[in-house]
Amino acid sequence: MRTAIIGFGTAGEGRLHAYRTIPGARVAAVLDPSPQRRARARQIDPTVATYAGLPELLAAEPVDAVDICTPPLYHVDLERAALTAGLHVICEKPVAVHTDEALELVALARQQERLLYPAHNYGFSPMMRVLTGAVTNGRIGPPSHAVFRIARDSHARGVPGWQPDWRRDISVARGGIMLDHGTHCAYMATQLFGEAPRTVACVAQWADDDAAGGMDVAARILLEFDGDRRCEIDLSWVSGTRSNRYRVTGPHGTADVHDGLAEVRSVHGAERTDLTPPTRDQTHQEWFGGMFADFAGLVAAGTGWDRPMREVITTTALIEAAYRSAALGGEPVVPAGRVTAEAQ
Repeated sequence: MRTAIIGFGTAGEGRLHAYRTIPGARVAAVLDPSPQRRARARQIDPTVATYAGLPELLAAEPVDAVDICTPPLYHVDLERAALTAGLHVICEKPVAVHTDEALELVALARQQERLLYPAHNYGFSPMMRVLTGAVTNGRIGPPSHAVFRIARDSHARGVPGWQPDWRRDISVARGGIMLDHGTHCAYMATQLFGEAPRTVACVAQWADDDAAGGMDVAARILLEFDGDRRCEIDLSWVSGTRSNRYRVTGPHGTADVHDGLAEVRSVHGAERTDLTPPTRDQTHQEWFGGMFADFAGLVAAGTGWDRPMREVITTTALIEAAYRSAALGGEPVVPAGRVTAEAQ
C-alpha cells in the first residue's frame, strides 16, 4: 500500500520510522509546509518525495492512502479532500471536533467507498491488551467501574520549524487536554465497556481561568453507562508530575496499569507484567504495526468498515459532550453519538 504522510511533526516523523518496519507498507510521499521538515523527511528516507501542498502531491504521486498527522485545525479539510480524491484515510485524533463533522466525513467515505480510519493507537497498546484481556478472558469479568488518571506537568511540545507550542493555541489545537489525552480515554472506555456512555459530565479547569478562551488544562469527566457502570477520567497538564493509570474493576477482580507496571488481581491470584517499552518515544512507534495491520486488512477485505467509522462518531460525540457539560458547570449531557452511531 502506497501511503502519503501529511504533516511531518512529531507524529509524522514517528510514523515514517514505524512504516519502515512494516512489510508491505510504503511511504511514497511526505507533505509539510515547512522546508525544514521536508528536508528532515528526506534525511530519514532519501527515497521519499516531499511536497508543500496536497494538490501538488495528488497531481504527482499515485498513492492509495493518506496518513494525516497535522494539528487538529487541518484534519477535516484534509480528510474531505483525500476522500473526494478517492483515497483511504488514516487520521490522527481527533478525526473531527464536532459530531456533525464526523457524520459528514463518514457519509462521504461511504459515498466514495473509501475507509476513514481513526489513528486510535492506544487501542493497540500493551496496556490496552492487558485491560481487554482481563475483561474478555473472564478473569475480572465485564467492567463495572474504571478510573483513568493522566497527569502531566505540561502539554506535549511540537517540533522546531512549525509552532512548537501549537497545543496551547486554541485556533490550531481546537481544544485542550480533553481533546488531546481525553480522546484516547474516550475510545478506550467505549471499547472496554462495549458501548457509548449514557451520559457525560465534566468539570474543567481553564487556562488563565478563562472558560471563554476554550483552552482546558485539566478536567474531570464522568461517563455513566447502562447498568450503573461508570468510568472516571482525570486529566491534567498542570499536575507538576507525569503519570498514567488505568484501573478497571469487574465482578471477579481488578486490572490496574500504573505507568509501566500492570497487575491483574482475581480469584486466581495476582499476575504482574512489566510493560515498560523498549523506547521512551512519545509517538509510540511500537504500537503502530498492529494499528496499520488492522487498517490494511480492512482495506483489503472491503468489509468491517463500520467498526472504525462508528468509533469516529462515538468518540467525537463523547468529547463534544464533555465540553458541553463543562460549559454547563458539570451538568450531565447525553452524547449525540449514542443515538447517531446506532442509527448509522
